[in-house]
Amino acid sequence: MPQGETFHRAVSKVLFISQIYGLLPVSNVRALDVEDIRYRWLSPRIFYSALIIALNICEFGAVLNYVGQVAINFHNSSTLSLYVVCLLEHFFFWRLAIQWPSIMRSWHSVEQLFLRVPYRFYGEYRMKKRIYIVFAVVMLSALAEHCLLLTNSFHLSNMERTQCKNNVTYFESIYRWERPHLYMILPYQFWMLPFLEWINETIAYPRSFTDCFIMCIGIGLAARFHQLYRRIAAVHRKVMPAVFWTEVRQHYLALKRLVRLLDAAIAPLVLLAFGNNMSFICFQLFNSFKNIGVDFMVMLAFWYSLVFAVVRTLLTIFVASSINDFERKIVTALRDVPSRAWSIEVQRFSEHLGNDMTALSGSGFFYLTRSLVLAMGTTIITYELMISDVINQGGIRQKTQYCREF
Repeated sequence: MPQGETFHRAVSKVLFISQIYGLLPVSNVRALDVEDIRYRWLSPRIFYSALIIALNICEFGAVLNYVGQVAINFHNSSTLSLYVVCLLEHFFFWRLAIQWPSIMRSWHSVEQLFLRVPYRFYGEYRMKKRIYIVFAVVMLSALAEHCLLLTNSFHLSNMERTQCKNNVTYFESIYRWERPHLYMILPYQFWMLPFLEWINETIAYPRSFTDCFIMCIGIGLAARFHQLYRRIAAVHRKVMPAVFWTEVRQHYLALKRLVRLLDAAIAPLVLLAFGNNMSFICFQLFNSFKNIGVDFMVMLAFWYSLVFAVVRTLLTIFVASSINDFERKIVTALRDVPSRAWSIEVQRFSEHLGNDMTALSGSGFFYLTRSLVLAMGTTIITYELMISDVINQGGIRQKTQYCREF
């Protein structure tokens, strides 16, 4: 690993892109020195993020007004939850931005232990490359999903306009289909469409980016646990002096404190992200039992969105669980320490490893380990078995209904 490859430098460009959508409004996020990172209440980024949140709140109010007039149902309740999750993600990232300068300084202080000899020889984890690959794969897939859903909306709105004999223009039909809650209170204007699409992107972006952000944090922490494990593995079955185990134990405890610091800071985001992912997957699975039509574009958008949510959730778990994976490897390595080399320092190190879980969590309700995949899979299968009793799985897929009442 290059001497200057710190987590801050590896993730700074990713965070800068997120600020375009109003997330994590920290000043100097791309600064080379973490001491230059600042959170300023009176800064352009703060005003920009506040503007995006205010616009999202206004649109959420329009959604509430629309639901109050047409009555709440299973479909528009998902729209409500989307806006609630989006607003909470913006607020949680803003809360994290206040703590981010101090977090980065603490992280940088711990990293200095792993950027010098002997850890520099065990640094082929390629943290920056992994972060860029994860960000590119997840966000490009999210962009494809967004474009596919937009294309689906254009298609459905045009089918509604032509088949239902609506006396509106093509672009007005898009506005009417995409924003029925605004159509009730704001007359159509062409100039509004690009502006509303930008607001739509600020709503859609945080859902995928939150998972991506959790993965970036997991990669950054796992890179240091990987170096610690490699140093211990390099002396496998060798007799090492007590000073070696004292130093390794102190470095482990420094990483442990860093994990706790990050866990306390991002736990609300983890809880919200996985709660939203599970609810969305269950909602889509419920729809999969229903008649969703024979229209190819509708089917493509539906299944891509469902598969992407499942894959993104699994990827988040596997990447973030690598922290716990490396700790378990360290535990295994300690078991191979020869009896003649066993000392009080090795014993203390072993006790520290066995005390509690070292992993990111959702406010303590669950931990991001590989066992979480089994727990979530069991929950989804149970849910499917329950709804299969009340929904006819053999229903004939009839023609999609395009006409809607406004």
